[in-house]
Amino acid sequence: MQTLVMIPALCCDEGLYGEVAERLSDLVSPRIIIPYEATFARCAAKVLSEVDGDFIIMGTSFGGHVARETAIAAPERVKGLWIMGAGPGAVADPKSGYERSAKLRDGRAEEVYQQFFKIITHLPGERGLEAADMFLKMARRLDPQKIALQADALASRPDRWNDLGRITCPTLLLWGVHDQFAPAQDALRMAGLIAHARYVEIADCGHLPTLEAPDEVIDAARHWLSDIGV
Repeated sequence: MQTLVMIPALCCDEGLYGEVAERLSDLVSPRIIIPYEATFARCAAKVLSEVDGDFIIMGTSFGGHVARETAIAAPERVKGLWIMGAGPGAVADPKSGYERSAKLRDGRAEEVYQQFFKIITHLPGERGLEAADMFLKMARRLDPQKIALQADALASRPDRWNDLGRITCPTLLLWGVHDQFAPAQDALRMAGLIAHARYVEIADCGHLPTLEAPDEVIDAARHWLSDIGV
């Protein structure tokens, strides 16, 4: 059975994918990896060192960036790429990103979590508030010093628009219409630049589709996995 490597978003742990991993386990062998590294190159290297052979990789936000970097770094091993909420552009405001890292390191982590809580999901959505509460619980049980390393990676991420053509594996871009961190129009543009990409948009959803709309995510994923021969 093909391994599905799952990389959570910033401030998130295995709880981000619990339901989805369980409901896809008849098709793939889910494996959640959380790389705590200060650059995406190091994160990709960490993933590649922990997984044997070929695999499919997916991720949300921070995890989506790691997944894309891994697919670019090791195209011979990555047989499928699934991204949610991670556009390929460079960070718009590095200073703000490093300020977030500083807050995580100096005891102001709760301030960061509360800022995210307000926009991480589509709060008016059916599961928006529930998903935001789940996010907050995950963030609070993690080590903010480790999260800060991931925040550093986000603050220094490279622009990958011109590298999308190097991605040759089947790719699923699964996006919430109301994503406030990574606009859906960027995902649609990205789909046009990757040779074998499928773009799926989820209404009434923000930045965390696996928590906000698990049924839609699972349905789209199962169709995609079936189509790519899993």
